[in-house]
Amino acid sequence: MTTTTTQPFGGSFLIHATSPDEVVTPEDLGDEDRMLMKAFEDFADREVGPHLEALAQGSGDLARSLFEKAAELGLFMAEVPEEYGGLDLSVLAVTGMCSIRAKLGSLGSLIFGHQGIGMLPLINFATEDQRERYLGPCMNGEMLSGFALTEPGTGSDAMNITTRAVLNDEGTHYVVNGGKQWITNAAWADIFILFAKVDGEHFTAFIMDADSDGLTVGANERLLGQHGSSVAALSLEDVHIPVENLLGEIGKGHLVAFCTLNMGRLKLATNSTSGARAAVEVAAQYAAERRQFGRPIGEFGLIQRKLADMATRAYAAEAVAYRTAGLVYDALEAAAGEGRPTLDTKLATLSEFSAECAMAKVHASEAYNELADEAVQVFGGYGFSEEYPPARMYRDSRIARIYEGTNEICRLYAQRAMLRRAWKGKLDFEGAIAALGEADNGDAAADGDFDAHGSTIANLKNVYFSLIRDVCSEVEQARMFDADNQQLMASLADVAIEIFAAESIFLRVAKGRPGRDADENEFYEAMVTIYLSRAADRTRQEANEILAALFKGDELRAHLDEVGGWLPLPVGLIDPRALVARAVLKGGGLPKLS
Repeated sequence: MTTTTTQPFGGSFLIHATSPDEVVTPEDLGDEDRMLMKAFEDFADREVGPHLEALAQGSGDLARSLFEKAAELGLFMAEVPEEYGGLDLSVLAVTGMCSIRAKLGSLGSLIFGHQGIGMLPLINFATEDQRERYLGPCMNGEMLSGFALTEPGTGSDAMNITTRAVLNDEGTHYVVNGGKQWITNAAWADIFILFAKVDGEHFTAFIMDADSDGLTVGANERLLGQHGSSVAALSLEDVHIPVENLLGEIGKGHLVAFCTLNMGRLKLATNSTSGARAAVEVAAQYAAERRQFGRPIGEFGLIQRKLADMATRAYAAEAVAYRTAGLVYDALEAAAGEGRPTLDTKLATLSEFSAECAMAKVHASEAYNELADEAVQVFGGYGFSEEYPPARMYRDSRIARIYEGTNEICRLYAQRAMLRRAWKGKLDFEGAIAALGEADNGDAAADGDFDAHGSTIANLKNVYFSLIRDVCSEVEQARMFDADNQQLMASLADVAIEIFAAESIFLRVAKGRPGRDADENEFYEAMVTIYLSRAADRTRQEANEILAALFKGDELRAHLDEVGGWLPLPVGLIDPRALVARAVLKGGGLPKLS
């Protein structure tokens, strides 16, 4: 692996070593970005925080009132180009904005459902007339938008929707029949970005007014979490949508959907990191205050282990989310030059890094879910009570693994995308596999030397390519994506995700080293040591799954020995965990980004 200074491309992190100055981290946010984050955070603390319980009880009037206050703050102008009256914020600024979601409770579903998947199709695909009629009101809070794609029988198989649109004899309206399910903001929306198949064949997007005759919104679903949000089914019986409300082109609704969902996955990664960080905060503060056996529970080894692992997972998830946002941001800036990125540039860039967006979503949402669970455990019996924050965190976190494509689908998508790129010659997997015979395998980071962690990450990549080689030698390319081989694809994806995360946290810490004192560096470097140990363990586990499915007996043993030679020796984590836990307890959570 050689360090590259060329423009990164989709999946290139696997075949090139990246230098710290090539990645974007949360610490790279500029002063204006931080001021914006602070304004949104103040809004969440001042306007939303006191009403979280009322929102959870389903106060629609309160939710709508807070939605309008968010509009006054400019939250829904963020990604709208200046020529349409918006702020035209960069991907990085929007990523920082998403970091407030954990403070919004169920209002987060309303706000980010509208600001993201509800408005992005209008920003990217609407005509001038449509922008005037719908985008302006959505920006200023007069209209609330929903995204109506999922159907009862499709779920993850979004392209196989059955909602049908037929042009009437007069050529003035599309007559739409069908049903949608799990539609966020359904009861409150004024418009919906609706997907249907024209003549039952051509996947197409429309703007549908919520007061259209024939549209029925069902009762709000009784949800496990996100209490107080509106999620309901839609029934469409001969709904007439004017032809001027066609969004984009007939048969090209997939561009509207996938552009929106790829960006949605990137945003959801940051949304999830805000929840992960909040879980660390409440657990650390409780562990510092709660006393048992005459001392704070944070002084006990098992609680310290939890806090250190939680802090490390949250910090790594942030590194992954911002690195991915940086890839998209840098590519858009490079392509646009002095101007603004065109729609074609946006589509191409989000497609280029769609695997990274999917991986970031998986990594961050699972960190959020697991850290919320650990927060409950730190609180003990109190964590199981609705009177304390972890109960709501636990319930609310679970949906993140389903939103924007289930994590299972995202795993398969990411791995398939990288293989397809390799088969097309866009990723040099063959060269990486050929270089395995020259690779220097070993336990370079076992001595705890921070710089040697780079060798460990390179060896994890060697493991990945040895597994790619073995899978491709045993499974026909034409059958690689068959249902029977999904477990192999998912295990490969998990190894790639761990490599991406391990490298991201390593590079984040390395980039910040010159500006920190010795104690700060010791804290952050301890988190890298902890995370790389996790990454190595996960890689070993998934490698065992793959190899045991492909080989038996002495052949299996030989392949396991090869993988074992690249994986580092175990590192004692008791001291690094204690160091991280003490710092987190003292600071009441991870250090603030601002």
